[in-house]
Amino acid sequence: MEPILQARETIIRLYKQFEAPLRFLGKLLVGVIIFSVLSNIGEYAAGFAKLFTAPLALPVIMLLGILYVVLPATMSYALMIAVIGIQLSSNIEVAALTVLFLLCLLFFYMRLAPKESVLILFTLAAFYFKIPYLVPILAGLYCGVTALIPIGIGVFLWDLLPVMKLLMTYKSAGSNIMEIPKTLGELLPAIVNSVVTHQDWIFTAFIFAMVVLAVYGISRINLDYSKDISVGLGALLTVVSFIIARVLANMEANIASVVLYVVISAIIAEIVRFFDIVLDYSRSERVEFEDEDNYYFVKVVPKVLLAKRAHVRRDGRVREEFEE
Repeated sequence: MEPILQARETIIRLYKQFEAPLRFLGKLLVGVIIFSVLSNIGEYAAGFAKLFTAPLALPVIMLLGILYVVLPATMSYALMIAVIGIQLSSNIEVAALTVLFLLCLLFFYMRLAPKESVLILFTLAAFYFKIPYLVPILAGLYCGVTALIPIGIGVFLWDLLPVMKLLMTYKSAGSNIMEIPKTLGELLPAIVNSVVTHQDWIFTAFIFAMVVLAVYGISRINLDYSKDISVGLGALLTVVSFIIARVLANMEANIASVVLYVVISAIIAEIVRFFDIVLDYSRSERVEFEDEDNYYFVKVVPKVLLAKRAHVRRDGRVREEFEE
């Protein structure tokens, strides 16, 4: 165990030493991935198609990624909405409805809860990498009940992408203003019908909500290894819930794939938790004390900290070692 803890301390020390550039590169990578995904969700109008095709595609996406890093969160979301509008610009009605919906989401939720709204992007990115089950587990560990809304929104938006591609097949009125109301009259019922008939996102959002609440509750129980237990039980609850939804509600879910990616998600969650904090439960103790008004029972669990030992090598350089 000691070599693993030494490696952990070394990685954390290196991260803190280069924290600023690593955070910049990490956020830039996230921005590039986001705009790469957004650049392939629809069909461009003729005037915008050249921007996202070679040889301009890579420089444009890199520029958007840099803007994502330097701009405030609200402006970054607005930039994403603009890219989505451009992406759907071959059908002006679909683009207008989508941009209007996303702007309402921006002004009525994201601006009010900027920290929680990051989970919307996290959920969409996790779906893209096929590990959406990681989101409710980490949200239960570190965010709590407030994570239910952004995760539900993320699930809904991901499920809406196929609907948007279907709606792009509707004939656009283009520059004929008189035909726009007629086209919108056809699109709105189609959107409502697609959302109502395709209910898998509702089951998924409900399962994720249960996992968030279960992980959040179990991780805060006064129990040794409660966080590790909560990750395992959250993963188990996810698998069992999808099996039940598949059998009883005929949900479209590949159970073998669900099991595989839930296991991967649980492993990633454990790695994140390991780098966050390591506790030595063998040295835990209960402390009792009182003041004038109350009597307190407190459980103290010390962190695992490695003491540094400095050795001077023959070449005169100082080499650090760790001991528990």
